[in-house]
Amino acid sequence: MVVAVSVASSAGVSPADDSADTELETHIVDAPRNAEGRAAQEAEWAGEYDGRQHWSLREAYLIHRNRLRVAQADLFRLKLLLDAHFSSQSTPLRDLDLSIWERVADFCFGQGQAVAFLAGWRKPLPDPSPTMVCIARKRPLLKFEVASGEWDCVSVSRRDARVVCHDGRLHRTGRRLEMTHKKFTLDCVYGSDISDAEFYHDAVRPLVTSLNGSEATVIFYGQTGTGKTHTFNACWQRIGCDLAGRTISVTFFEILGKKCFDLLQQRKEVNLRSDGEERVHVRGAAKLTAISSELPELLEEALQLRRSEATERNSLSSRSHAICVLDIDGLGTIRFVDLAGSERNYETRYMTAQQHRDFAEINKSLMALKDCFRAHARIARQRTARAPYRASRLTQVLRSCFTDPEHRTLILSTVSPTATDLLHSTNSLLQVTQMSTALSTLRAECSVDLPLVDFAASIPIWEWSEEDVDRWIRTVDNGRFKYLVLPPQITGAALLKLSSKGLAELFEMSMRRARGRGEGQAWNETAAKEVGFRIGRMVFAAVRRETLRWPDGAARLTEAERLEATERGLLEEGLNLPPESERHCEFFFWGDTSLVPGTV
Repeated sequence: MVVAVSVASSAGVSPADDSADTELETHIVDAPRNAEGRAAQEAEWAGEYDGRQHWSLREAYLIHRNRLRVAQADLFRLKLLLDAHFSSQSTPLRDLDLSIWERVADFCFGQGQAVAFLAGWRKPLPDPSPTMVCIARKRPLLKFEVASGEWDCVSVSRRDARVVCHDGRLHRTGRRLEMTHKKFTLDCVYGSDISDAEFYHDAVRPLVTSLNGSEATVIFYGQTGTGKTHTFNACWQRIGCDLAGRTISVTFFEILGKKCFDLLQQRKEVNLRSDGEERVHVRGAAKLTAISSELPELLEEALQLRRSEATERNSLSSRSHAICVLDIDGLGTIRFVDLAGSERNYETRYMTAQQHRDFAEINKSLMALKDCFRAHARIARQRTARAPYRASRLTQVLRSCFTDPEHRTLILSTVSPTATDLLHSTNSLLQVTQMSTALSTLRAECSVDLPLVDFAASIPIWEWSEEDVDRWIRTVDNGRFKYLVLPPQITGAALLKLSSKGLAELFEMSMRRARGRGEGQAWNETAAKEVGFRIGRMVFAAVRRETLRWPDGAARLTEAERLEATERGLLEEGLNLPPESERHCEFFFWGDTSLVPGTV
């Protein structure tokens, strides 16, 4: 049996909103002479958004997806090696210093910078806060996302309560890729393989069964289309089983901009009022009393009235914040808050003017909630902060989550696994972890450079063409020489004719001539010589490693060194070098023939 009880305003309750502003906004009407201008402005607001910048980024994801996925997997291959280093007592890996590990990681995976980043993962997990628990849940990839070429770039470890977002991007130069690994630690995390039932029993059920006369709130926070409403529905569908035999009073309303609507009274508009202790009440809302077995049917009917629309991101996107309050007889009160999801600009291209205004109101309330998150975090660190609770209807309702020391709050951040949604996923995790001082100190990130193209030589270096050399120089040593421009007509055979000293002098002369032409004014002779020798030695070492990979490579290097030593000896004795066609170091004095005796 369901009993309806109307909630009347109590004495001493004052309006939570400015009634004058509400009246003005409700009754203001454009004068007839402004109608044409108003229509033109609304048409402009509803215009198409230029999403070319986003699509270029999207295309870069698809073009380089395989390289980015390999880099993502390489991070965890390196982690396995480091786990053996830290945990094993008998393996030789135990004796390696982290600086050696950096060189190994750089050689094998091109991610030497990730060693210190991974070593920091071994910090112990903090004890959960008794009043504020932060968790995350990752949804699985959807069929249309797989069909469009998306991949899972969010790694979850439930054992370590860790989420790692792998943000791969094309550098603005277009010559290399950047992979940024961003680690977030929460009180608990759930991967896409966790069922709704397991999530409820592990995360929400302990909060419900341990109320003991107190109040609690579960907030579902995240981007639209990440599973907030799905998880919200899964929770209230199962809560009745844990409350068998109990009587439950239900209040269910939605916040849409500056207005509130009762979902138990056919979306009747209701008002928020605050009492002298700043506790917010919903004036005019119905409170229905039901037994636990009737709860799912009651809430299902109310949810049918909730405001939702099809958007470019989500075919059934919630356009309001839904708040379900369950007052459980003899146990306490728990609130489930399903927030409207955030969206990016390019996902609002085809919205009408009214939809744009609704979208702005949603973002305004979410920004106010983020500001409250930040203020609460500063207060927890014993810093001065003022939380803007009155900035929106949403933060007014949730004020007790931040101000009542006995109120327990569970914040769930739902995240998408796709690369396209990664910006929103990292932002959601950042905002949620800010609520805990201990969790925020465990955030970390690491950026590594990746070669833009993979070059796997199928022929020896001495048979390479100019194109092969160009591709090799951009990828060798994880793209270390990606900005280097070699002299023209450099083939693989020509590379072998340059020793370490020869390459060093080549780069030194190149920079010296550039300085003489007015290029690179900051270079002086000493700096040019030092940089030239350093680059030359590094390139020569890379050439030598590549040569030694092939049969006869060692013999060719030995012969090249012998010929160069002979020609250097002739030069030092003041003798003429062999004709240019027979000279081994044909590029040794590239562009500076005045240094060669016998040349004009």
